[in-house]
Amino acid sequence: MLRQRSIRSVLFLTYSVIIALILFISLLLFYLWSSDTLHKRAADTISGTSLSVKDKLDLEVQKMDTVSQNILYSNLVKERFLFFTGKAEDDSDVSDAAGRIRNAKELADILVAANGPALPVQQVNLYDFEGNLFASGFDNRRMKMELSEKSWYKDVMSGEYGKVLTTPEIDEQLRSVVTTRKDAYSISLLRVFTDKYNTPEGIVEVKKTADELFKSVVSSQGEGIIIYNDEGKLIYPTGSGHDAEMAYVEQFLRHPGEGKTVNSVTGDRELYAITHSDYTGWNSAVILSEKSLLAPLRSFTKAFTILAVAVLLLAVALTYTAAQRITKPIARMHKLIKSTDLETITTMGPMEPTSGLNELDRLQLAFGKMGERLKYSMEELMTAQHQEMQAKMLALQSQINPHFLYNTLATISVMAEENMNDEIVGMIDNLSDLLRYISSDDGSNVDMETELAHTEKFLRCIGFRYGSRLTYSIDIDPVLRSVQVPKLIIQPLVENAVKYGTKVAPPWHIAVRIYSEGELWFAEVQDNGPGFSAEGRERIQQAIEEMNRTGRAPSLRVDGMGLLNVYIRLKMLYNNHRMTFRISDAPTGGAVVTIGGIQSRAEEA
Repeated sequence: MLRQRSIRSVLFLTYSVIIALILFISLLLFYLWSSDTLHKRAADTISGTSLSVKDKLDLEVQKMDTVSQNILYSNLVKERFLFFTGKAEDDSDVSDAAGRIRNAKELADILVAANGPALPVQQVNLYDFEGNLFASGFDNRRMKMELSEKSWYKDVMSGEYGKVLTTPEIDEQLRSVVTTRKDAYSISLLRVFTDKYNTPEGIVEVKKTADELFKSVVSSQGEGIIIYNDEGKLIYPTGSGHDAEMAYVEQFLRHPGEGKTVNSVTGDRELYAITHSDYTGWNSAVILSEKSLLAPLRSFTKAFTILAVAVLLLAVALTYTAAQRITKPIARMHKLIKSTDLETITTMGPMEPTSGLNELDRLQLAFGKMGERLKYSMEELMTAQHQEMQAKMLALQSQINPHFLYNTLATISVMAEENMNDEIVGMIDNLSDLLRYISSDDGSNVDMETELAHTEKFLRCIGFRYGSRLTYSIDIDPVLRSVQVPKLIIQPLVENAVKYGTKVAPPWHIAVRIYSEGELWFAEVQDNGPGFSAEGRERIQQAIEEMNRTGRAPSLRVDGMGLLNVYIRLKMLYNNHRMTFRISDAPTGGAVVTIGGIQSRAEEA
């Protein structure tokens, strides 16, 4: 069954859904447009940032390389370093201790001058292939070491003799002179230097701490920058504990250029741009998380959502008010219609317009006028129906009179033949009371106690004929003594029980029981005769079905009309509203007829 909904709920839900959809679609379109715009701008930004980082790193490394080349192409450096290592062709100037000290001082001054006032490098180391070291910078020691143990030695001596740029390594040289720098990382740029005959004589190492190298490059760009070389070694961030960055490096080695990826560590979606430097061999990767990129948009969306919800609630409240204004007059009319019945319609007055809406006010006025016309029509109809019902009830009741009188006279005739004179006198007295009761015009309904009293007189009349062979019992619920029932509604049932119950050998017994169940009253008449025959029960049932189908009472003969007469009068009184009419056989033998109805309905009638 289709569930019914009110106009108010339909209007309320419809407008609420429309408003909610408009707000949701607007917010969704704005979010998609803003997200796409932010992605495009972010892609351009990180691409430019990656290129900027690459250029700045190239510049910083170029400064270091400039210092190394200044040293390489300085004949004074070569000459003084050869004096230092004892390989000069003419070492008369440094043959004594004072000369060696003077040579070392001059070499140190030359290296400081080559570094320049801006100090693009923090340490310069000169090595010969015998392991002699001349250091200038934060470490100014002169010492001997095993050169082949250096991590960069093989790369420097590979034969190309170009520059070699190392990855950040813990600087043991710095840690040995600056005890507070336990985790100092440095980057070295190395070249092979030669004598005037281009014969390799040693290695020039210019060194700069990673912090200093990346400070001016990365600090201005913020977080999300990774620098690595083509071998996949991490350049920046430096230090231990950067497993996540190493995972990044492996990830970006598989996806160079620009695009989107999923962080293999956190699972977040990210934008990235990678720029390769041919000068340093380093790759500058700039990564931007979509979460951080969209964070401002999401904050705005959240604020907008709260505002939208507030607007939606306001709109819903206004929609509810509008729907209530429209439906309140309709609900008022519905309530009035629902409560209208035969009692209230005669007192219903005209409805005053209260909605302020033209169409609804006109509807209310029209409904009020309709109610007035209906009131007069109902009054006329009720009067006509009441008169018609009274006429039908009296007509049916009048049918009982000759039927009862015929049976009674037949009984008196039989009693006269048997010379039962005293019994005939008593029977005529009871018959006079019964005829007076039947012919009285004090209404078609009587109380149950009066009906049973005259039914008992009828049983006494029958008793004159059958004597002790016929007994009867009457049992009534005291609360039903005053209930109103149609006149002569019990007597025909008793008469029918006597007629058919005496077709078997005596003794015969007629039991009348009046009882109630809730607001219903019931009258049950039972005999101990042969019960209903199949033909008789079918004939009665067919007559009832025909009357229910056609709405017309079947033709009633004087003989055998009692049960149908009772049924028709009950139907007219109760109009099938909780009316009871049952015929059946008793389990112990005999027939049972049960009738009943609503107590209040009988009293109203």
